[in-house]
Amino acid sequence: MTSTNPRIEALGAVAADWREPDHPPREEAVSETLDAPNRWTEEALDYALNRWMQRLTPEALSEWLGDAAADPAGMVGVWHGASEPLSGLRAAVAVWASGHAYLGHVPDASPALLPAFAEALCERHDDISAEFVADPDVLLQQAGGLIAQPARDAATAVRERCEAHGLSGTRCLLQSPQLAIAVLDGHESDDARGGIAEDILLYEGGGHRRLALLWSPTDLSPDAYLESMARFRGVFPAHEDTPGALQMQKAFLEAQDEPHAFADGLEFLVSRGAPDIPGPDGHIRWSEYDDLGTVGAWIETHSDALYAVVAREPLHDQLPASWPLRSPGDLHFPPLNDASGTALAKFVESLAVA
Repeated sequence: MTSTNPRIEALGAVAADWREPDHPPREEAVSETLDAPNRWTEEALDYALNRWMQRLTPEALSEWLGDAAADPAGMVGVWHGASEPLSGLRAAVAVWASGHAYLGHVPDASPALLPAFAEALCERHDDISAEFVADPDVLLQQAGGLIAQPARDAATAVRERCEAHGLSGTRCLLQSPQLAIAVLDGHESDDARGGIAEDILLYEGGGHRRLALLWSPTDLSPDAYLESMARFRGVFPAHEDTPGALQMQKAFLEAQDEPHAFADGLEFLVSRGAPDIPGPDGHIRWSEYDDLGTVGAWIETHSDALYAVVAREPLHDQLPASWPLRSPGDLHFPPLNDASGTALAKFVESLAVA
């Protein structure tokens, strides 16, 4: 199917080029990203790029954003987060497809991927523009609307800065990182356990949607899940800084005499205990439940920060429909038109008619 929006066609064409690992602009951007201050590996970067670029087809973009080619309606700023290498990609794509002028600020952790993709897109289509600024205050001063991915503890400060620059709530969309949990029942297949390992470990315990808490039936052995994490690490080795980051957590658990397990090289660390959310360092919490009411009570308390409940697909029918259920292995690569993507598309559309 051919889109009637030439900007969407251009986005699909550039994404197709970027699906090739040896595409020169992609190779150069990946190399620069690996030299930046982050804990992402080449394997994780290549995998993330492949998964996202496969999503950006003209058909999928048209289904998400609609196919009407809107007239340019002003400058929209995107303050990209640092939680993962392509944080804010969906926001940038929505702006480019809409016809708005795009003004971006990328973090030191990922300085190259989005600018390189934007450059290729501008070369592909004259009606698409992209500019990047180093100072977020310049972004706030020049943008008529803003999309930002601040850390949760920085969201209030970012909102106040938006308001100080005249960007009210209707012209400022904040999308903070969210948490995810997994609900296990002991009947997960090898593929499901592998998907959960990916959701946990791909970004070294980080990511815009972070899985760090596994709910398990009481007395379920974690051995099979630990084996899946070890197999994942065989394909996606840990970043060289990960063992050092986990060493302090391991020492604390030992001092507190809390049950825990870890890989020989400390590429991951799992502890068993109360459902506390570990920091974004690769430490995973394993908490037990006697009945799902315990999990439900936790979800109700943390609903404002919760993005997804990861569970094997056959288990979905046994869990409350009100839970934000997701299948293992897709946590970091959500559908373009999930709840966050739909809110994003509506926000960009509202700026065109304001």
